[in-house]
Amino acid sequence: MLSVKKLTRKYKNGSAYIKAIEDITTNFNVGEFVFVLGASGSGKSTLLNVLCGLDTKIEGSVVVDGIDTANFSKKDWAIYRNHYVGFVFQEYNLIEHLKVWENVALPLQFQGISKSIAKERALKELERVGLGKFSDKKPNQISGGQAQRVAIARALITNPKVIMADEPTGALDTELGDKVIEYLKEVSKDRVVVVVTHDEELANKYATRLINLEDGKVISDSNFDSNYIEETKEISFDRPKMSLGMMFKFARNNIFSRMFRSIATSTVVSIGYISIFLLTFMIFGINSSLSDTVSSFVPEDQYQIYGTENVEIPESKLDELQDMSEVTDIRYAVSENAQFTSRVGTTQQITLNSVPYDEALLTQNVELFGRFPDAANEIIIDVGTAARIRDLNTVDEDSYEYIYNLIKNNEIDVFYINYSEFDTENKLDLGTFKVVGMIASETLAFSNSIYMDYDELLTASETIHGEATYREVAIAYLSIDKEADISDFKITLRDDHELVLENFFSSITSSIEDFMFTALKIFIGVASVSLIVSGILIGLVVYTSIIERIKEIGILTAVGAKQSNIIGIFVIESAILGLMSSLIAVLFSLILTRGINGLFNSFIEKPLSLLSSGLFEMTLLTPKLWIIGIVIGFSIIYAMIVGLLPAFKASRLNAIKALRRE
Repeated sequence: MLSVKKLTRKYKNGSAYIKAIEDITTNFNVGEFVFVLGASGSGKSTLLNVLCGLDTKIEGSVVVDGIDTANFSKKDWAIYRNHYVGFVFQEYNLIEHLKVWENVALPLQFQGISKSIAKERALKELERVGLGKFSDKKPNQISGGQAQRVAIARALITNPKVIMADEPTGALDTELGDKVIEYLKEVSKDRVVVVVTHDEELANKYATRLINLEDGKVISDSNFDSNYIEETKEISFDRPKMSLGMMFKFARNNIFSRMFRSIATSTVVSIGYISIFLLTFMIFGINSSLSDTVSSFVPEDQYQIYGTENVEIPESKLDELQDMSEVTDIRYAVSENAQFTSRVGTTQQITLNSVPYDEALLTQNVELFGRFPDAANEIIIDVGTAARIRDLNTVDEDSYEYIYNLIKNNEIDVFYINYSEFDTENKLDLGTFKVVGMIASETLAFSNSIYMDYDELLTASETIHGEATYREVAIAYLSIDKEADISDFKITLRDDHELVLENFFSSITSSIEDFMFTALKIFIGVASVSLIVSGILIGLVVYTSIIERIKEIGILTAVGAKQSNIIGIFVIESAILGLMSSLIAVLFSLILTRGINGLFNSFIEKPLSLLSSGLFEMTLLTPKLWIIGIVIGFSIIYAMIVGLLPAFKASRLNAIKALRRE
């Protein structure tokens, strides 16, 4: 079943080579209980490491079921260790953060067996060694003898053809040692069991075959069989595959076992992400506030049309454009400064505007009291104008309805004073109008506007300026909203009508956005310096974790873990650190955002709003969920990338040296 021919293993020592084992030729057969004896340094452990596939840099050959292992890849050796060999260590080598049954089931989970089935088989194996009631305990909660039986159960769980035991009684007293050896002898009936020991008395008592080594050579073999097994079949097992859930469990357990260090590291790393969050929140907050301010003056869907030579747009041209399918409504841009006198004697400056063709354009983000005009002499006023009519000093949301009830159906005389003509009658009567509606919002508390029928406004404007008034700009609303369609319409207006179409909102906000995002790139570039430091810190923490868990890496390798499994464990650990860092950053950033916005609102925004008659309204920091999501994702991926190098180094550790690590 298992044979070696002219087996030699050399280690380099300076410029010379030392032969740990030399020219060993022998077979190991089913049913044999083989003890390998020899003094320290005789090559016993080296031979065992070669036979179990932990040490593969050999001369000569190891033949398994007639298959020469000379061409085995690293994955093939992992399959061999996982399926073919069960290893019992002198120091038990149980993984401390796993329960007893999880230690036993570990080799099965490398075979892709589900957790539930692996647990069921592990519990049965523990019952066989008399430890069923200890299945949920941790290794540090059981005795040495019990731990060794757990190690034997783990070695047997995959039903291997070969059991290798390295000084299995070395850490046990005589009574417990005898029980362990008796159990191993029992299982040798249908498999090969090879025990390495220096205890000749124990070997003579239980062995069916004794092999003595000295200076790496076989000096005696009590039952040598020179008949070599012919190649009859290939070793065909499923490749080891550690599930993502199992890798996550190892990574999570390490994070939780060193929670203080993990939280401290994540908190330091989070500083870079906090700066990114606050910078992006500020950029988007300012940009959003400025866009809202612009939209209060210029609607997003409002377009301006003017001649290419800044000449008058004839009314016939407006009628022509109104008939185009792309245009929903078009009218001259008209707004006039005037004054009014109410029936209670109040006189105020006022801005005259036309009621939009679409009522929703006027009531967007404001509250409407009353109704829209449906007669020529009816108007809507804003809450600021209404308050001045009644000489009210306080305007707030609770008083809107009260104010409207005071001024509804009031009549207002509107007039214009031409201050450039004092030698003539300079007061022009624009008409008497009834208040039928009021619009109200916090911003409008400082406004002074009247909205009247468009034709009434044109008449008032002609009264002010005379019949020869030029109309050089028109306001249009389009029925199209796709960028490509709007671009085509612009070309049509330019080429066929010598008109220019412009969206002031887009022009202004795009300029603001260009500036803000240029600033954002600069700020993030500066913040990236802290991210580089954070990446180095995560790499060092993962490397430290590897140093602390070298023996665990050796155990995983011995039971069949591939290099990719080891890499996966530490990359996931890095990802968890990245996730913790970003979540801590989100928490602190949201707390800081609330505090900073509160201070900004109290000491800057409110005073400026009062000075600007409500025109200045700004939220300094505006959190965005998609930014939070992107930064969290980046944090995880970045941590995984910086964790790759130490993880790769961990996967290449020498398993034999790792198992000897205390």
